[in-house]
Formats: sequence, structure tokens, C-alpha cells
Amino acid sequence: MKVSALTILSIFFLKISIFAQQKESLPAIINYLGIGIGYNFDNIKDSNFSPLNQKGTALYYSIFYEQHSKNILKINAKYGDGTLNSGRLNKLKTSYYKANIGIAYLKNIFTKQQSTNFYIGGSYSIDILYMDWYNQDAFSYFSTNGLSISAAISKQFTAKQYIESTISIPVIQFLSRPPYNGLDEYIIENQNEPLKIIFNGKLASFKEYKSINWNINYKHEISNHFNLKIDYDLNIKSAKSTHTFTSFSNRISTSVLYKFPI
Repeated sequence: MKVSALTILSIFFLKISIFAQQKESLPAIINYLGIGIGYNFDNIKDSNFSPLNQKGTALYYSIFYEQHSKNILKINAKYGDGTLNSGRLNKLKTSYYKANIGIAYLKNIFTKQQSTNFYIGGSYSIDILYMDWYNQDAFSYFSTNGLSISAAISKQFTAKQYIESTISIPVIQFLSRPPYNGLDEYIIENQNEPLKIIFNGKLASFKEYKSINWNINYKHEISNHFNLKIDYDLNIKSAKSTHTFTSFSNRISTSVLYKFPI
């Protein structure tokens, strides 16, 4: 009986030890809540709005949530507004407003998390640009919503330093643009309900709409619960329908993140 009891106890503690080791091997789930501010540098040409090239800067604000474990989940909302300049001596000024809401999921292609990881995934986003000249004497907008494919690479330099780079290309996008003369019955009827206008887009082919977005960010842990992040974003858009649209944007921003593991 003594031998049997000792055997049972040994098996019991062995199972506990194996279970504990399995729990420890699972990657920790770390959550981040962040707020950021930065500058957007834009070059825009919208033939529906003006034949001139326009350049401007916009102050940008962002709030976001990220979840990092083996895989990565990101949810963000961004808003910025500024002034576009064009014409001789930049005398023609246009107010412009930009907004973006997005969710992305990146899956680690390695079976185990390493110091360098590769990811592939997708995202859904709503992207809005509105331009207004002299209290809507002239205006234009550019809006897309849809799915993109994404690929990313991350590198953990030390326990407190992390860098990540992501590139995204749209695959299914609904494009909303004003008609050539700027107004139609639908816009007039729904001018007080802008979301209806934004989501009244048509499915755009690859010939009609092309875009690429590249992000690189550096994260540094400044305390147990706070991280500092620096981002650089490059976004290029081109649309061809009844009127052409091109946009080349650079954005530099910094963020503070609150870190809380589960």
C-alpha cells in the first residue's frame, strides 16, 4: 500500500508539473491602449476639384488598441485636418479633412514565437478625404472601404525594444467619388447624412483603383506599464474613373501606450 500511494502521489505531481510547463510555454497576451499625435505631409491632385497639384500638411490624432501574443490584432481610429496650397505663391488655399478607421489581424507563420517573426493577414478599413474651398464654393471627396491583404515582419532587439514593418495592398474596395459636376440628386438628398454618401461606393477594379500602404514603427518600453512608439507611414493612392485622383502621403507620429498583460 505504501508503494502504491507513493506511486499515485508521484504521478499526480508529475501531471501538475507538465501542466505548469505547458502553461508557461504559451505566449503571454499583452494589450496596449494608445493615443498619438503627428503630422501628415500630402501631395494631392484631384481633377474633379482642380487641375493644380496641391500640397499641404495636417495635424493628425489617433487612438488605438493592440493585442500581441503569437499573433497580432490592431484596431485604430485616426483624424487629421489642415490646409492645401496651390497656385502662384500658394495663394489658393483649400481646407481638407482626413479620417480612417481600421481593424487588422496578422498571423505568425512560425509555429513558435521568435525574436524575428513573419506575419500574414488582412485588414478592413474606412478611409475618407474631404476637400473644401471657400465654404463649399468648390468641394470634392474621396472615400474607400474594403479589405486589404497585409504582410509584416517584427524584430525584438531587447526586452524593451521592438520594431515592426507592415505593408498592405487593397484587394476588395468600394470607391465613392462625387460626379463630374460635383453634385447629383443623391448627394443633395443626403447632404445631412454623410455616412450614406460615403458607403454609396461602387466596387472598384484593380484598373480603377490602386493603393499601397507601408508602416514602420519602433516601440520602446519606458516603464512596466508605459511604452513610447514612433511611426512612419507612406500611403500612395491612384484612382481613374470619370476624373482622376492621385495622392502621395507621408506621416510621422509619436504615441504613448498603456500596457496591460492578461
